[in-house]
Amino acid sequence: ELQAVLRLPSAPEPTVGFFDLGMDSLMAVELRNRLNRAFADAYTAPNTVVFDYPDIAVLARHLAEELGDIGETGPAPAPQAQPEPERRPVAPREEERIAVVGMACRFPGAPDISAFWRLLEAGADAVAEGRRDSGSWSGALGDPDADEAIYRRGGFIEGLDQFDADFFGIRPIEARMMDPRQRMLLETSWGALEDAGIDPAPLKGARAGVYVGLGGSEYRDLVAASGLDDSYLGTAPSVAIGRIAFALGLMGPAVPLDMTCASALVAVHQAAAALRGGEVDMALAGGVHAVLSPPITRFMAEFGMLSPSGRCRTFDAAADGFVRGEGCGVVVLKRLSDAEADGDRIWGLVQGSAVNQNGASAALTVPNGTAQEQVLEDALARTGIPPSEVDYLEVHATGSQLGDPIEVRAAAAVYGRGRAPDRPLLLGTVKTNIGHLESAAGIAGLIKVMLAMKHGIIPKHLHFDNPNPHMEWDALPVRVASEAMDWPLTPDRPPRAGVSAFALSGTNAHVLVEGYDAPEEDAAADAGRGSPAGSAQPVAVSLPDSVPESQAADELRPRRTRMLPLSGKSGDALRELAGRYLSWLDECAGALSPESTSAEPLLSDMAWTTAVGRSHFAHRAGVVFEDAASLREGLRALAESGGNQKPRAAMRVAFAYAGEDSRHIGMGEELYESEPVARAVLDRCDEVLRVERGVSLLGVMFGQAGGGLSDPAWAQPAAFALESALTALWGSVGIRPNVVFGAGSGEIAAAHAAGVFTLEEGLRFAARRGALMEAISGDEGTEAALDDLETALEGVVTALPSLTLLNQVTGRAVGSGETLDGAYWRRQALAPAAFDGCAGTLAELGVEVVVEIGADSTLTQRLASAWPELSGDAGASGNGAAPPVVLSSLNHASASGVGFVEVVAGAYEAGLALDFAGLFAGEERRRISLPSYPFQRRRFWFDAS
Repeated sequence: ELQAVLRLPSAPEPTVGFFDLGMDSLMAVELRNRLNRAFADAYTAPNTVVFDYPDIAVLARHLAEELGDIGETGPAPAPQAQPEPERRPVAPREEERIAVVGMACRFPGAPDISAFWRLLEAGADAVAEGRRDSGSWSGALGDPDADEAIYRRGGFIEGLDQFDADFFGIRPIEARMMDPRQRMLLETSWGALEDAGIDPAPLKGARAGVYVGLGGSEYRDLVAASGLDDSYLGTAPSVAIGRIAFALGLMGPAVPLDMTCASALVAVHQAAAALRGGEVDMALAGGVHAVLSPPITRFMAEFGMLSPSGRCRTFDAAADGFVRGEGCGVVVLKRLSDAEADGDRIWGLVQGSAVNQNGASAALTVPNGTAQEQVLEDALARTGIPPSEVDYLEVHATGSQLGDPIEVRAAAAVYGRGRAPDRPLLLGTVKTNIGHLESAAGIAGLIKVMLAMKHGIIPKHLHFDNPNPHMEWDALPVRVASEAMDWPLTPDRPPRAGVSAFALSGTNAHVLVEGYDAPEEDAAADAGRGSPAGSAQPVAVSLPDSVPESQAADELRPRRTRMLPLSGKSGDALRELAGRYLSWLDECAGALSPESTSAEPLLSDMAWTTAVGRSHFAHRAGVVFEDAASLREGLRALAESGGNQKPRAAMRVAFAYAGEDSRHIGMGEELYESEPVARAVLDRCDEVLRVERGVSLLGVMFGQAGGGLSDPAWAQPAAFALESALTALWGSVGIRPNVVFGAGSGEIAAAHAAGVFTLEEGLRFAARRGALMEAISGDEGTEAALDDLETALEGVVTALPSLTLLNQVTGRAVGSGETLDGAYWRRQALAPAAFDGCAGTLAELGVEVVVEIGADSTLTQRLASAWPELSGDAGASGNGAAPPVVLSSLNHASASGVGFVEVVAGAYEAGLALDFAGLFAGEERRRISLPSYPFQRRRFWFDAS
């Protein structure tokens, strides 16, 4: 039969490949039909049989196995061929699963993950007749003015020539010669980390790897065609991956992978293996492609790969090839145990993967069904999942009349085993939506599947009108998802899917993924939004070493005020980011309605995720809010703000302690009720003084016990207790002073902050000083009271200040030879505060932020009169330095306690580095899905004009 089809004068050697003898696709169909006629009803060969078994020897062996004893009249002559290598199944083994904790993409018609899902859900086709954005595309694929349709049509990225070079610190001359794939990878990798709720800044030095699929540079082809010299660093694949590691400071492997259409899935496979092997603790994996070169497109067209009709019609009778597409997708991978421990947002799990090669197939570029079956089997064997429990297959299928049937038959052979008739394997491919992204095709399919599992919907497979007649649709346990449908869920297991990618070079890759079955309470955190929430994580309470946690910590009331820290590398980016958060509020309107019980947790998780899961840049705004309405008001004001004020980058901080001059009944009560750090310090002070006096200090402070704050005997220890609590509270948010000073008894709290006294010693001294102050301020008993004050520190070992402490009397820093003994405090009790001297010393020390530690803004108001810069007169110092930022920890007029959160926002806007955990201490918080950074792109192209 082969002789007849090929019109050969004699029988060929049994081991010579059919396609090496000159066979084409039509001849393959003819041979299959001739064989079936010869076998009559005894056996029906599939239409892919010639591709799966592409020479006489292997085809004869296969047919002998299929036919068995049929028509056995004598031994058939054995073909003279080498035996088929023994297939060794991969032994099932327990492997740690890999979690997908972040995703980002930039695909045709979809600039981000949310837009990509909307495109899929709508069943939209993003393939276009030319690029739609306003760039100069002359000579590039996608030029809308090109004469031939194959040079116009494709799945194109909008703004491929746009890039935020400033964000990554790249000079314009370098950015122009950078391959667009490098640009997309940089921005998309950043977006994937933000989606994961991982601040990229602390990753510097981390054991994190980068694994990306990409091929040769078509941008380089454009540059060469223009007669210019290309930049090796701008177009080399290894540099594209290395640039990600450089930008993020990652110190794991940075591996570019070129397996043509299988590149991205091979990258995921390699990244998962590195995680399981302990080579890295986190990995970025994905693929990128930019279609720019007309010569490459011409080659594909002449080779018969491209669709003349301009559609990917996979599985359809009219399938005639694929449409080229471009894009970038990146996922963040971690070991599942690490992801759960870290409270990461988990999109789904990579259960297993496999990669192999076609081997001696019909031809280099012809698919091999046997190899495809093997790669599916290997991936399954690594997971232990029964093939019948895989619900959906994201096929590679490129729209070939015979290539697609090979893939479907291989999938049916593996995934059809044990499958119930009413649960066929569902099939689809994202290529029908966005074209064939070549080296990024696999990651597009993987991201699609992750989104589909999370939303519970399988999107519509497009352009499937008349089933391909070369497939035995009625006999195979498969079904094309020709309409959008609910994911077929099973009560006792999560959703499961396979993703395939088969390369022109013969590489086959398959990844098995599974939905993540999050705890019910965690799943509810982002319910209805189709994106995961991280598991609830306890936020530790950071207390001073000597202070035990309060026994009444469980009585704390929920915080009513939050701060949303937004930042950008420019004022425009900051304002655009505020606009994105406004849109996010619109998306969450149902969950944030006043009657919704999820509003407060959602807004708190939003503030938490933004605080700990984003980098914080120079242009900042701390938006203080109590509910969705006040948040919306603050965001709108920020989004509509004009100008581009120069950001601050404050480093040196002074704490100013007001002492008993700043006091009122109820001071600190709001903090005591809501802040565990403040409560622990105040409870410890109350415990110490209750032993001394038998009366509750807190009762006096909050107006619930005898005595009163008009009495120095209570006012001074009360001020010390509150100021020590505020010092610890500031420390819990990462703000510790470089300089401290105080007025009156405030200098005792300042000395405690500088490590001179312990908390207990300082409190007892403040109480003793207060009891003696009435006598010191009167005419009688002054000398005796001063003597008692000087001896009050007998037996107390004072330490040298651990930071700069100003002497209230002189306004200068306490020197190394100066002892803060009883004599020092005797002089201090009588002398007025030298505000002029303190102001001058602060200016000399370069202090940029002054924070008043007390119940009001008393001290900073007095200091302002001595230091004009505090009033905003920048030129008063004569050195042109900007005036310091002045903040008051609390404000008597704001008894609700809003004051502290507002002042933290002020510290953030001043450029101070915060430890945001202190604003959530004692709570349980989740990472949730939030807007990504708004890159401020502009055009960079090799043609500088």
